[in-house]
Amino acid sequence: MPVTSPTVTPEHQAPSTGQAKAKMGLLERTVEAVERHSVWALAGLLVLSGAVVMYMGRGLSFYYDEWEWLLHDYGGGIQLMLHDHAGNISFFPAAIYKVLFRVVGFNHYAVFRLDVVILNLICGALIYVMAARRIPRVPALLAAALILFLGSAWEDLLWGFQVGYLLSVASGLATLALLERSGRRNDIAAMLCLVVAAGSSSLGVPIMVGVGVELARQRRRAWIVLVPAALYVLWYLSYGVSQITQNGVLDTPSYSTDLAASAFGGLVGRGLEWGRPLALVGLLAAVRHLTRPFAVSARLASLLAAVLTLWIITGLARSTLGAPESSRYIYLGAVLIVLIGVELLRGVTITPRMSAIATPIVILCAFTSLTVMHTGALGLRTTSKTVIAQLGALELARAYAPPSYRPNPEKAPPVYAGLYLHAVRSIGSSPADTPAEILASEPPARAAADAVLLALEAPSLRPLGRARLSPLAPAPTITSLNQGTRSQQAECVQLRPLAGGPMTSTLNVPSDGVVIRNEGSAPAALALRRFGASFDPLPDSAASHSENVLSLPADAAQIPWQLQLVSATRLSVCGLLA
Repeated sequence: MPVTSPTVTPEHQAPSTGQAKAKMGLLERTVEAVERHSVWALAGLLVLSGAVVMYMGRGLSFYYDEWEWLLHDYGGGIQLMLHDHAGNISFFPAAIYKVLFRVVGFNHYAVFRLDVVILNLICGALIYVMAARRIPRVPALLAAALILFLGSAWEDLLWGFQVGYLLSVASGLATLALLERSGRRNDIAAMLCLVVAAGSSSLGVPIMVGVGVELARQRRRAWIVLVPAALYVLWYLSYGVSQITQNGVLDTPSYSTDLAASAFGGLVGRGLEWGRPLALVGLLAAVRHLTRPFAVSARLASLLAAVLTLWIITGLARSTLGAPESSRYIYLGAVLIVLIGVELLRGVTITPRMSAIATPIVILCAFTSLTVMHTGALGLRTTSKTVIAQLGALELARAYAPPSYRPNPEKAPPVYAGLYLHAVRSIGSSPADTPAEILASEPPARAAADAVLLALEAPSLRPLGRARLSPLAPAPTITSLNQGTRSQQAECVQLRPLAGGPMTSTLNVPSDGVVIRNEGSAPAALALRRFGASFDPLPDSAASHSENVLSLPADAAQIPWQLQLVSATRLSVCGLLA
């Protein structure tokens, strides 16, 4: 008996696309719209991230290890590019800095920062590309957003010196993305990206380990990782310096565990107190997934190997040198955690409602993380303003600076006067503040500039001796006087204290110096300032019944020194002619 097809009535027909959309709620329609326009959504995230990070890092300048490149690598050859920097290979970052030194000089630090900002955007875009191949596009966007706004890793995003770390991560992600597409050209591109990752920082090592694990069963493609690995080994044998110590080995288990917790906590804008329970949850999720049959893909094994290698070798090399929650140690760990999470979600049904719930959580994490970046940026900005003010003072007093002088051994340890002034002359530009910029800076920076000038120009107080005053000399200008009176006679100003306490007077010192006559029986205290809000006391005082010359070496600044006199006796302050 023939089988007849059932009659399909209109009420049994599948609803049209328009009818289906009409039955969708607002939440589903919103998620569906973002899915359709995900590329534009990603572009918006990239623009917002770039703008926020650049704004956060306004007013920064070269910092700490970065001065090593400024003072040495700007003019060196390939040998300097091959030398290690703090134990890291830095061939490609050093090459970038050498080019930028020649193209933009030392006085456009925003260009140096732009490198790390662009690399962070590339990392976010690559995470989205790989995630969108595995999960719906809205959660793929959220995965990218966690990295694009990873303010907990503020050192990596604000400090131009971290171009090495970011270059390794971006190149490593590009390698993983290219490995997902077969073809000779993609393999060659993947190998070249891995060479850049391995030649930019020590982060290239865990990335190579991860790629090696992924290619373990693909012997024909093994050259993709063997070539970069061989180049790295050759570099290490010639220039590498081991930072592993016995204490570092003993501390590695606990230190590596805290590194993992810091990466988990960093993703939500928190520290170790949040990171430890989150790391435990992540571990349980991974173990649950791994116990399933055929659950471990080559990519998941690759990512797990990379992140474990990262935390172990960082523990071995850095456990005695820095805290595990340091922001510069967070970035790659957080990137690998996000990719592992994406891999674990592969094949899981993610509904629009789940995406809608996850979105405000990610926004909150990003906002909290950016508050951490704001705090870090304030600290870096304070340091930058202080150091560039000190360098401005150093350039003013360059004629008196011994080559071995260090204006700030704590925050800019590689900066020696001789090396710095030579580099500035060679490049033809300077990162230092001008005198006007020092005056407009914050009080701590101005005080630091004064300290440099006082150390280098060494104002001296000496007996008048055979020097004679001239009526043609400019009289000092009194800018303030408390508890005293004044009168002027030709080149001299007479200061007399009032009854009831010592007088305090402030005056501008003429370029050729002043003569201070103490006509009383008590010494007068002296203090100087030029840019600062407060006065720095001089070690010598104007003794009773004495005549002394206070002389200040001439420099390029048109801003006069100010002298503060505190005295209970009558003083006479006169200008000098050279």
